[in-house]
Amino acid sequence: MRLRIGWSPSVIAALAAAAILLAAGILMAIYQEQLHSGQQVKSVREQAEILAASATAAILFDDHSAAQEYVDALRANPELLGAAVYGANGRQMAGFARGTHLPEMLTAPHIDAGPGYIDIAVLAGSKGARAGTVLLRAVTEPAERRFARYAGLILLVTMGALVIAVLGFAQAQLSRRAGQLANVNARLQQEMEERRRTEDALRQSHKMEAIGQLSGGIAHDFNNLIMIVKGNLKLLQRRLGDEPSPTLAYITSADEALDRAAHLTQRILAFSRRQPLTPQQVNFSLLVQGLSELLRHSVGEKIEIVLRLKSSWSTLCDVNQMENVILNLAINARDAMLQGGRLTLETRDLTLVEPPQEVEEQNFVPGDYVSLAVIDTGVGMSEEVRRRAVDPFFTTKPQGKGTGLGLSMTFGFVRQSGGHMTIESAPGRGTAITVFMPRNREGK
Repeated sequence: MRLRIGWSPSVIAALAAAAILLAAGILMAIYQEQLHSGQQVKSVREQAEILAASATAAILFDDHSAAQEYVDALRANPELLGAAVYGANGRQMAGFARGTHLPEMLTAPHIDAGPGYIDIAVLAGSKGARAGTVLLRAVTEPAERRFARYAGLILLVTMGALVIAVLGFAQAQLSRRAGQLANVNARLQQEMEERRRTEDALRQSHKMEAIGQLSGGIAHDFNNLIMIVKGNLKLLQRRLGDEPSPTLAYITSADEALDRAAHLTQRILAFSRRQPLTPQQVNFSLLVQGLSELLRHSVGEKIEIVLRLKSSWSTLCDVNQMENVILNLAINARDAMLQGGRLTLETRDLTLVEPPQEVEEQNFVPGDYVSLAVIDTGVGMSEEVRRRAVDPFFTTKPQGKGTGLGLSMTFGFVRQSGGHMTIESAPGRGTAITVFMPRNREGK
């Protein structure tokens, strides 16, 4: 929302006059300061040359007391902060200082300036021969004169400020109202965006819950049917005996197919979070270390495996299922790196106060977590694929190459174990899947 605020010619003229008044006062102050600075340098130099001429004999005869007398004679000047006489070797013979510190060694003439003071050093000697050096330190400007100058400047600034304040009061009120409206509009936009994200997360949660209930019920009933068929096959196998025959081979083949079907139902139950688990103390670093050789055989020689095992905390989960999770994620990474690449498995100890990205806030509990990240340098996923990656039976692999239950099974197992899972990916930038499991303080 924009507000156009016009300025009348009289207001513009008054503001211009105030600006000119301020500029004139500032320029006047700068000119006076430069003028006084030049005069002060000239005056202090003259005093330094007088002191140098007076103290030359004392320097030549190394008479410290005489040199101190010449220096003390300058104490009456309130504008001098200090004075010192230095011998031929550059060491200070005599001097005084008020609220400052003069150098102990000085051999060369110079003009220097500091905060609120100037230093002027001149040579002391006779007939062009150097005997030593004298130094005077003086205030750049007396406090009274500076106060008077800045008082006038403050008066000009005050007058200009009053003019601007009076003329700009209505403008400030309108600007404040415009700012308030802009803030309200920004808050409204933010609340609408947060509401949209919350509704999207809620719809996704409801969808996954519904799919989980449906698939869990189907898998449970299907598993019962599998057990009945397997039982009948066992009875048939006993009746036929151990004599090799084509019928026995058919029974063995059917039994193996039923085993694969049973494994499939277990994966469906894992997604629906209804499979029975046997939680144990697990250290992710030790678990990955123990699987390293199996992982190397599983992913092949084209892929370099990097282990970054930094976690020392333990978590509580089913060891066998977690091993399956690691293997499934590694195999998915391998399939994404057909030309080779690098597979990184990283474990860390984390203290989370906010939920990781893509984790619903209502399901997150702040605290200590153990993370396991499986990172590849493969082809990556588009945003649409990444969002659907944990949907059951969703896969980008060719027909017959995957069931689409790998990530959904991992997601279901992690959620059933009280953890969280995030997927970070982009086309051409690889994929990072991270599992966060609560720390079990009864362990290490």
